[in-house]
Amino acid sequence: MRNKLWSGTKWAALAVAATLPLAAIADEKNPQAIYDELQIFSDVLAIVQNQYVEEVDSASLIENALNGALGSLDPHSSYVAPVQFTEQREAVRREYGGLGIEIQSEGGLVRVNHAIEEGPAYAAGIRGGDLITAVDGIDIRGKTLDDAVSGMRGLKGEPVTVTVLSPGKTSRDVVVVRDTVRGRAIRHRVEQGVGYIQIETFNNDRLTDDTTRALADLEKQLGKLDKLIIDLRGNRGGLLTESVSISGLFLDGGEVLSARGRDASDNERYNAEAGELYPDAKIVILMSPGSASAAEIVAGALQDRGRGVVLGRRSFGKGSVQSVIPLGPEEGALRLTTQRYYTPSGQSIQGRGIMPDLLVSGLEDKGEIRKRFREDSLRNFLSNPDDSDYEEKYEDILFPDEIFPDDEDFQLRKAVEVLKTSQYERLLEAQENRF
Repeated sequence: MRNKLWSGTKWAALAVAATLPLAAIADEKNPQAIYDELQIFSDVLAIVQNQYVEEVDSASLIENALNGALGSLDPHSSYVAPVQFTEQREAVRREYGGLGIEIQSEGGLVRVNHAIEEGPAYAAGIRGGDLITAVDGIDIRGKTLDDAVSGMRGLKGEPVTVTVLSPGKTSRDVVVVRDTVRGRAIRHRVEQGVGYIQIETFNNDRLTDDTTRALADLEKQLGKLDKLIIDLRGNRGGLLTESVSISGLFLDGGEVLSARGRDASDNERYNAEAGELYPDAKIVILMSPGSASAAEIVAGALQDRGRGVVLGRRSFGKGSVQSVIPLGPEEGALRLTTQRYYTPSGQSIQGRGIMPDLLVSGLEDKGEIRKRFREDSLRNFLSNPDDSDYEEKYEDILFPDEIFPDDEDFQLRKAVEVLKTSQYERLLEAQENRF
């Protein structure tokens, strides 16, 4: 029976590949025990391949097994299939063909992290937080992210029908015409005499240069850039290098964040370069429950260093670092959580987020605190070393009154108000007593 089970070269190759890395830990653990556990895993896979009631896609089965194992560690560790790995590298360049959305797998579902405003999906009404359950009538629930991406990509100009489930709404079919998307990461304007810059994503290796040009344009329009709003609401993060560089535009050297791993040898410190651009500018950073990762790095650095005031709602709380480890040609990669990151004051935001200096509701809250989708809502989320309570208190949140216009931005209005009054200085002083 065993000879029959192992007659396929793919299974034999799997067994060899699975045991090769064990040599590195042979001195610390009992390698035989690990070999035995892997043998059980290999036997189960082989039996399924040969005896399951229907023919099994071996590659899909292995990919799901790897993702199941890694997903039990935390929601951000995963196996990245070859096609998906290529997609992600293209997404970092912000120029790719498809629907213009960034997605992630979550509990067997495909969640839209961000829909690029210039993209066809956004034009069709798809937004961040939506779930995609089917592509061209094919149910993708429980499928791999690779399967979902493959179904949505195609030739430019070809339509694709995606079944979308938005929060609080019924499922609907949306027809999207595939296109080549070049996302715009930043937008800027003068808002009531105050400089305003919105950073939608840090997945752009030209972001710092683009931001510098936008700031220069604001200075030209205003004559002097002494008040600035940095809008990071809904920004799901991106490149760590860009978050450090953006922070450095407003810091005169010093620490932006530290990343700490299992061992002290894994620890890293990231510093800003000396010479901030606008040392006298007052800065308000807008945050929301959808602000995550690199966005939280920037907000945490400016807040901890006393360089700006954070306004809005508690952020998402993704304070972990994933290393992408290529596995070889046509083998994809491993995305593995290897570090937690900490703000300059030594606070981990993992599962907690950045708490604003001034809690201000968005209009979508409608006078009540609703359960928000955050890091600590995810299955198997990585815990915070500091497990003290860090929740928003209803009585501390400013809500718009009933006559506030529905088409205006309450948080933005409050940010302008803070910058133009002495409340800014009072909030900066209060920062010193946060810890």
